Amino acid sequence: MKICCLHSSEEDIGAGDEDPGDIWQDPGLFTDQHTFENKYIVKATAKTQIDEAIAEGYDFYLVFMWGTRDDAIAGFKAIKYFESLNLPSAGVRSFERARDKFDFFADAKRLGDLPIPGTNNFPLFVKPAADYASKLIDENSLVRNEAELEATINKLNPRMRAQRLRRAKALGEKDPEEYVKSLEEAGRDARDLVIQEFIDGDEFSVAVLAMGYVPVALTPLVVKYGGKQNGSEQFLTFEVKYHEDSGYGLLDEEKDPILYKELQAVAVKAFEETGAQQSYMGCEVDFRVRSSDKKPFIIEVDPMPVWFFQTGSRYEDLDVQHDFPGGHRAVLNTFITNYYLDHPEQKTREISTNDGEDLWDASGIPMDITSFYYNGKVLDLECGNVAISQIPEGSEFIGVNGSEKIIQQCRQSGQYNELIHEEVVRFLARYNQRVDHILLLSGIQPLSVEELDFVLARCFQLANDSITVLAPAGTKAVSNIKSFGEPRNWRLAYNKSSTATKTHVTQIVFRFERATKPV
Repeated sequence: MKICCLHSSEEDIGAGDEDPGDIWQDPGLFTDQHTFENKYIVKATAKTQIDEAIAEGYDFYLVFMWGTRDDAIAGFKAIKYFESLNLPSAGVRSFERARDKFDFFADAKRLGDLPIPGTNNFPLFVKPAADYASKLIDENSLVRNEAELEATINKLNPRMRAQRLRRAKALGEKDPEEYVKSLEEAGRDARDLVIQEFIDGDEFSVAVLAMGYVPVALTPLVVKYGGKQNGSEQFLTFEVKYHEDSGYGLLDEEKDPILYKELQAVAVKAFEETGAQQSYMGCEVDFRVRSSDKKPFIIEVDPMPVWFFQTGSRYEDLDVQHDFPGGHRAVLNTFITNYYLDHPEQKTREISTNDGEDLWDASGIPMDITSFYYNGKVLDLECGNVAISQIPEGSEFIGVNGSEKIIQQCRQSGQYNELIHEEVVRFLARYNQRVDHILLLSGIQPLSVEELDFVLARCFQLANDSITVLAPAGTKAVSNIKSFGEPRNWRLAYNKSSTATKTHVTQIVFRFERATKPV
């Protein structure tokens, strides 16, 4: 695919030279399956630039613009215009950029489902509701009494004035000066301030990715505070966030499995309640975890779950490298597949099925397949007759196929415990139950490179013990499976060419087995 990445240009951002040099997302660093072009959109000329980009003819777009209504950079308005063109895309959506932190916490408080900090007890933490990168957070943000709270707000007012004027104009206020004045006079009740109880403890971040219609939480990341020792009352100021020693580390599940799972579970709830599925990417949920009882509190939900920063950057996606089968390439192809699941009419081809084909049987597959073990629950994707010589006693076979004819033939065979008539990509986009083994012994050829990565990644996420895949020799599918690699805790236990006894077709057999049992 020819993919266009739309970024917010730093022109007129007013951030100064202190911004890090590795802030641009670059998916092209991680795959040669697609070609990429980066476009840096300026707020004042966004419509013209977007039109010019579209005229160049791209197959897909990734939206990395992130400006809110009151930012000086391209964002909400530019994204809204782009959305009106109904082009294939994934990324930040205008509805999210129309919200600020105040909106999120107000909704969370109303729904009562998400753990957020209270607002009554000192010490309190003060931050703008619509800023980024901790720019206006400093040592004065943590206040211990009313006098300190008032002093901090008085210091923030002049620093927020330009931003408030921009927001007034964006909202269509008749008198922007009066709008700003009303916020300044509101003090702690100002609509664009978030004032909450300070959670003394460590800071974490959890990316939740949309895998079709299933949210998948990656390993929690723990914040490393550069220039300071982790300790009491730590928080990220702008200077600390961009200190050369700042960054993230992976939370060790074995050392703290309860916190690990709770952070993931709460992050998935935040994904669902904020509508992150609509971006076809997901979200990143930031937490502070109270030291006294290890209770997590959400402090922010960011619409960008994967940053695609170069390997070795302080802000590289350690969680993707650690967790996601197929890495950044598979993540990107998953985002693309997510979009087309909702917009099949925009695909260049129809999803093919096996309608009209005869049911193949065990004599039409390589003998290698019949020798592997399949104890337990087995998911047979693009099913035919069960492809093993003897079904182990107590095993449960679930067959999935997009052809009603093959489903009926499989039903007559009596070898399946359950049969599901659904195209495999769409089935995996909703299925979220662990199985012991997964078979994918046909149906590889019709899959696009994006769909194949999505299917493989989902199989590795769902299987406890093994994944067995067949691909016709000499096809692109074979090279794509090889380059997909071995996910963490998996090994390619068997990889040989084999000729079916009935069809004489040479197939490449891939048998992946889990080296370490899932937690």
